[in-house]
Amino acid sequence: MPPYNARSPQNRSKTHRAVLIGVDCYTHEADLPAVARSLRLMAEALTAEGTGVMAPGELVVLPGPTDSGPGTVDPLEAVRALRDAREQVDGLLVVYFAGHGVVRADGKDLHLLFSPSRVIADPHRPFVDALSWRDHVMAELRLAQADWVVVVLDCCFAGNARQDFHPEERQNFALLMAAEQNVEIPPGDAATGTHFTVGLHRLLTGRTWASKPATFTRLVGEIREVMAQLKAVHDHRWIPGERRHGDDVLLAIPGRRHRREHRPSEPAGSASGAGRPALASAGGDGAVETPGRSGEAEAEYGAEVEYAAKAGPVHPARAVGATPRRRPSSRRYRALCAALALACLAGAGVLLSLDGGPDRGCAPPLELRVLVDPDIRPTVQKAADTYLDRSTGDCRAVGISVYTGSSTDVVDALQAAPLWQAPPASCPPSGDCLLPQRDLGAQPDVWIPAATVTSLRVLAEQSAAARTVAKLDSLGSVAYTPMVLAVPADAGRKPGPADRPAPLADLVAGVRDGGTDGPEPYQVLRPDPEGGDGALLSTTALYGTDARRPTDVEAALTDDRLPPQPTARDLMCGLADGSRNALEDRAAVLIPEQTMALFNLSSASGEAGAVGRPACASDVLEHRAARYPTDVPVLDLPFFRVTWAGADRDATARGQAVRDFYDWLATDPEAGAVFVRDGFRTGPSGKPSLPSAASPLTAKANEGAVSLLLPPSNPPTSASEVTEALRDYRQALGPGRVLYLLDDSTSMEDNRVWLGPGRAKDLVARSTAPIGPEDTLGVWGLSPGTAANHTELVPFGSAGPDPGRARTAVGRASAVNKNARVLDGLRDGLSELRSGSEGPVPRLLVLVTDDEDSADLQGEDVLALVGTATEGAPVRVVTVSLRGGGCAPELLNHRLAEATGGRCLDASDDLATELTAEVAKTGTGDAR
Repeated sequence: MPPYNARSPQNRSKTHRAVLIGVDCYTHEADLPAVARSLRLMAEALTAEGTGVMAPGELVVLPGPTDSGPGTVDPLEAVRALRDAREQVDGLLVVYFAGHGVVRADGKDLHLLFSPSRVIADPHRPFVDALSWRDHVMAELRLAQADWVVVVLDCCFAGNARQDFHPEERQNFALLMAAEQNVEIPPGDAATGTHFTVGLHRLLTGRTWASKPATFTRLVGEIREVMAQLKAVHDHRWIPGERRHGDDVLLAIPGRRHRREHRPSEPAGSASGAGRPALASAGGDGAVETPGRSGEAEAEYGAEVEYAAKAGPVHPARAVGATPRRRPSSRRYRALCAALALACLAGAGVLLSLDGGPDRGCAPPLELRVLVDPDIRPTVQKAADTYLDRSTGDCRAVGISVYTGSSTDVVDALQAAPLWQAPPASCPPSGDCLLPQRDLGAQPDVWIPAATVTSLRVLAEQSAAARTVAKLDSLGSVAYTPMVLAVPADAGRKPGPADRPAPLADLVAGVRDGGTDGPEPYQVLRPDPEGGDGALLSTTALYGTDARRPTDVEAALTDDRLPPQPTARDLMCGLADGSRNALEDRAAVLIPEQTMALFNLSSASGEAGAVGRPACASDVLEHRAARYPTDVPVLDLPFFRVTWAGADRDATARGQAVRDFYDWLATDPEAGAVFVRDGFRTGPSGKPSLPSAASPLTAKANEGAVSLLLPPSNPPTSASEVTEALRDYRQALGPGRVLYLLDDSTSMEDNRVWLGPGRAKDLVARSTAPIGPEDTLGVWGLSPGTAANHTELVPFGSAGPDPGRARTAVGRASAVNKNARVLDGLRDGLSELRSGSEGPVPRLLVLVTDDEDSADLQGEDVLALVGTATEGAPVRVVTVSLRGGGCAPELLNHRLAEATGGRCLDASDDLATELTAEVAKTGTGDAR
C-alpha cells in the first residue's frame, strides 16, 4: 500500500491539522530559548513551498503570535487544542512538542512540562500543572478520528513515551522521539534551535526532485544518521526512537528542482529582532517548471501546490502566517514561466532545448533490495548508507533498502520462491500459510545470510519450480566473525581446559559446573535459533548426535527471567535492562564475537573504538571473555545475487548494480572500515585477516578477552545436520500444554470485541494452528458454570487434540450474561496446567479479555496472583487485551505477562499473528 498522502486528490478535501507546541518560557524550570526557534522551524518544515504537506492555515501553534519576547503555554490550552483536533480532523493530524520532559524515579510515566509546571516532593503526584503522556496526550489521541496521527516529541526522556504507546486496534499512528528511553538531550542554541528539530527541518525542506519522498519510516533512518554525529547528555549516543502502528505516511514531498532554497538560519518570513516572525505563505514566485516529469505527475504536483495555496486558515486566532497569495493556476503558471524563459533566451541570442541538457531532472534511482540475517543488519545498513553517500554526480543512480527476517522464514520463502511472486489466493482460517511478501517483504536482489550453510539448506530442499523462479549466485564473502561463548571475566575461576578451544558442549559443561567449593554455575543463554544463523549453528553443535540431548540442552538453556530474544544484541540488551541484575551477573551467552567485543567497550574509556558501544550496554556486560567452540563454523557473510524469473525489464542494469555493490563491499577500504569498526574480521574471501588497530577487537577493553588469531575449527556443519537440529529444537521440550481463558461475558459483545475477524473468538480459533497431535489443549469460558469458576468450551486434559474441532466449539460459544471471574479463572488455570506433569514441559496460559471485569482488581489481589504465577512449575502467561491501553505497566495484564516471561498483546499489536506466534512457542504442530 502506498504511503498516506494528505495532498493526494482523494485526501485534499479532508481536514488536516498540525498542533505545534513549543514551551520556551517556564516559571519554575529553566527557560529553553532554543524552543522558540524550533517551533518556527517545524512550522516551516510542514508548510514549505514545494515540500510541505500542510497549508499555513492548517497549523495551530502554541504559544500564538506575541508582540515581542517569549510566550507562555498553559497545559489546559494544549489539551483543548488536542481535543479539538481529535474531534475535527479526518485527514492527517501532526502533533509536535518541544520543551521539558520528566519521568518518575523508575523511568515511567513521561510528563510534558508547560510554563506553570512544577516538580514537587510528592511521591504520588510529583508533577503539577503538567500533562502525562499516558493519561492525557495518548488518551486524547487514541480517540482521534484522523486517517493518520503523527506525534513528534523533542524533549528529555522522549524515548520513555514508547512504554505507553497503545493506539487503537485500527488506528494509524506514528511516534517519533528525539532520543532513546531514559536519555536526556541538550537544550540547543537560541539562534539555531534544538538539535533534533534542526535536523528534521533540514530533512523535510531539503528534498529535491531526485530525493525519495519523506515517508515516516524513511525519515526515521535519515534523522538517526544525522543525530549519530552528536552526543546526548552524559555522552550518550544520540539515537532517535520510533513506534509505528499502520503502513506509512508522507511528511514531505520531493521539491521542485529549481525552487528557491531557504537556509535553516533564515526561515522564510523571518525577520531580524525579537518576537515570533510569521511564516512564509504557501505560494511564492520565482519557481519554474521542472523538466522531465510525466504529464500525470506534473498535473498531480501542480494540483497539490494549488491546493496548498487555496487552503485557507482554519483557526485564524492561532494560525501561523498570513493568508497565502493565490498563485496562477498550474497550467497558466507553466505557460507564463515558459514564455518568460523563451523571451530571455531569444534576447540573449541563445537557443536551448527545454527537454535536454545538464539541467534535466534526475530519473528515479534503481532500488536494490538487500535481505540480510538479523544479527548483521545494523552493520550492513551502515555499509549501504556509506555506499550511497559516495560522490557520484548530481543524480543518484541507485538506492538500497536493507531489511531482515528470521533466518528460518527466509529459508522457507526461498525454498518456495514461487509464492513470492504468486501468493495463494487465500489462507486457511488459522492464517497459517507461507506468505513471503507479508512475512519478509519484497523479492530481494541481494541476500546476505550470516553463514554459507544457510544457502545450502535452501538449495537442498528447493523445489524445481523454485529453482526456476529464483536463482542464487554466490559472489563471495564480505566479512567474518566466529560464534563465542562469552563468559563473565571476573568469575574468580582459575584458567582451565574450558578456556581453550573445544567442542561447544564441553565449553558449556565447563561453565555450568561450579564445583563443590567453586562459585555458582553460570546460566548459559542463546538467542532464538529460529531468528539468526549463528544461534542455530550453535544449537546444532550442542545437540550433536545424541537423540536425548535436545531435551536436556533446552532444559538447561531455558531461563524464565529472559524469554528467547531474536538477535544477539537483543539478548544482551535484555540482560542489561536493569530488571535482571542477578541473571546479568551470572549469564554466559552464545553470541557472535563482534557483538561481545562491542559490548565490552567502556563508555568511559575514551578509546576511539568505544564509539561502537551499544547504547543499552551496561558496566556488567563490559566484562566478558570469549571461549571459542571448534564445532561451530565461522559466520562468513556470503553475498548472493538473487535473479527472479520474469524480471527482465532492467535486468542488465540491476545485475551491474548488484555487482558494483558487492565489489565495493569486498574490496573498497571504506567498506572494510565499516565492518572493522563493528568488530567483524575482513580479508580475502574465505580467509579472515588479523584485526587491525581500528577494530574494537584490539581495543584495550578486549585485551585478553578475544583471540586475535582465529582458533582452528572442524569441517563445516552440513545442511542436513542444521535442518535436523531445527526440527529437534521445535520438538525438544516435548508436547506442550496450552489453556485458553476466554472472557465470555456480555461486555465482550457490548464492546464489539466478541465476534468477527480479529476479535476474541476469531483470535482463539486462529491461534490454535500450531497445536500438534501430542499437545494438550483446552478452552475455558470465564463465566461461572454450575460447579466451577468457569465453563469448559473445550475440555482440558486429554492429549491428541483436534484444532479443527476446537475451532468449531469456540465458534459455537455464546456470550453469557454474567461477570467473568478473571481472578479465579487465572488461579484455576495455573493449577490445571501444573497438575499431572513434571519436568521442563512447555506450559502456556492465554487470557483473552476486554478488561472490564478485571479493571477494579485491588493491588493486593494482583500481587497475590503474580506470586502464584511465579511459584511452582513455570507457566508462561500471554494476555490479550482487546481495548487500547490494556498493556499499561501498572495493569494486571502487563504485570502477569512480565513476571512469567510471557507477553502482553493489545490493540497496537497484530494480534492474530503475534498470538499465533506465542502459541507456536509451546505447541509442536508446526515443528517440521
